[in-house]
Amino acid sequence: MNDWYSDLECQMASTQASAFAYQLRLKQLQLMIALGDQGSLGKAAASLNVTQPTATKMLAELEALARFKIYDRKPRGMQITELGREVLTFASRVLSEFNRMQVALDARRDGGIGELVVGAIIGAPDIIARAVTQMKQAQPLLRIKLRGESSDHVIEMLEARTVDIAVGRFNNLSQHNLYHYEPLGDEGLCVVARAGHALTKRRKLKLNDLAGERWILQSMATPVRQILEYEFGKAGMATPEDVIEVNSFLAVIQLLKRSDAVAMLSEPAIRDYLTTGLLYRLRLPIQSRMSGFGILTRRGETLTGKAAEFAAHLRAIAQSARRI
Repeated sequence: MNDWYSDLECQMASTQASAFAYQLRLKQLQLMIALGDQGSLGKAAASLNVTQPTATKMLAELEALARFKIYDRKPRGMQITELGREVLTFASRVLSEFNRMQVALDARRDGGIGELVVGAIIGAPDIIARAVTQMKQAQPLLRIKLRGESSDHVIEMLEARTVDIAVGRFNNLSQHNLYHYEPLGDEGLCVVARAGHALTKRRKLKLNDLAGERWILQSMATPVRQILEYEFGKAGMATPEDVIEVNSFLAVIQLLKRSDAVAMLSEPAIRDYLTTGLLYRLRLPIQSRMSGFGILTRRGETLTGKAAEFAAHLRAIAQSARRI
């Protein structure tokens, strides 16, 4: 009897899912995105070139189809519900896939060979640059877009399907349940300052020697900041009080070049700045290392097309680096 009920429940769930997929319209998903961006039905309707009554009807039909409220009507505008956020995330994914398909079809129609969007952390510039160069050498007309900075950003784009392939790392222990990880390399860390900084003349440094310096720190959510906080604790010192908190990598570089501040950064990410002499690596040993970075894919999905080709280049470059 229990098996019969279980089968019946599965059939009902399948029927409901099929009805939702069959009756759902692309315009309704576009309305969800517009509402999320605009915050009001009137503005959302205008952005879609429909009347407000039409937009109201579309939202009502979508809520009837979903069988729950997607937006609460408040005196000061529309407030999305918790379940509504799930629909908004779904709409973003679907429309992103449609846009990417349109770009690929347009490229083929116009005689091109498509587009590749890569999400990558700033700590993997060498391997990404070499893979991009190899792809462009073989396919000069291929349009390659590089997106991302932190692992959080890269994983968000991977989840939203706005990138074809992602290179990053896990930021929490549970992410392995959602994404498959294929290691490529790791990152060393170093403390740097501008060329000519007084500390560049010191032959030996300890972290305590930098307690009175101005530090440029990334947010506490970043792996680099967490490692630096660990190093402060290991050295028996509190986090310096004179700090500038910045998440933009380029902003960190500009601040370092124009001030006497110091920062701990990924060595591969700043290798060119060190080579050209714009920044100087202080003689301060950092034993801690970042966790490895690699190719991230959604579990159960396999890379295809240009993304699979790019992954092959990444693997070959990483393997060559390990041999060296």
